Amino acid sequence: MKKFLLSFLALFLSNLVFSQSDSGDFTIAPNIGVHLSRYYTSGTDNFKSRTSIGAGVNTDYFLSESWSLRSGLIYDTKGTKDDFDFTDKLSYLTIPAQANWHFGGNKNWYLNFGPTISFLLNAEGVDPDGNTIDIKDLLKSTDFGFGFGIGHMFEISDDFKIFIDYQGIGGFVDILKDEDAIRDLQNIRTSFNIGGVFQL
Repeated sequence: MKKFLLSFLALFLSNLVFSQSDSGDFTIAPNIGVHLSRYYTSGTDNFKSRTSIGAGVNTDYFLSESWSLRSGLIYDTKGTKDDFDFTDKLSYLTIPAQANWHFGGNKNWYLNFGPTISFLLNAEGVDPDGNTIDIKDLLKSTDFGFGFGIGHMFEISDDFKIFIDYQGIGGFVDILKDEDAIRDLQNIRTSFNIGGVFQL
């Protein structure tokens, strides 16, 4: 692992040194997507994916032609269904702090990765009859995870592109407040997104 991190750092620094043409460029990218989410647990897993709609805006600050720092704000819909048709509907405000590697002949492909922090906005449980109950008090207000994604941009003009991408977040902390719960739960969310990239 240490060798991998050192190799990655060397590659990152070499790109900064030898490719500075786009340093300082800044882009903003509003987007909307289909989110597929569920819980992961170390115990018996009877959770199914919940499908919902999320939206957000990403920003990239370019360190070089190939590397940028990616952040933004995501209205992040998560939760799950179970075998008995009960559904947990969770919504978070997620902020990524990621490296974004731009590659390909025209640098229109990108691969982003790095940590995320999510703040719980709302949480409700829905039974098979459609009755809802507020479950926000059962959950921690903050969730931490690791995000990753890959996408492609289509150039429309010098200052505007359209993109499609796949993004995923795997939580690595228990989202339940009760430390004595029978099992721990982590959020998993993937999404397929479309949006526009504006160069500022």
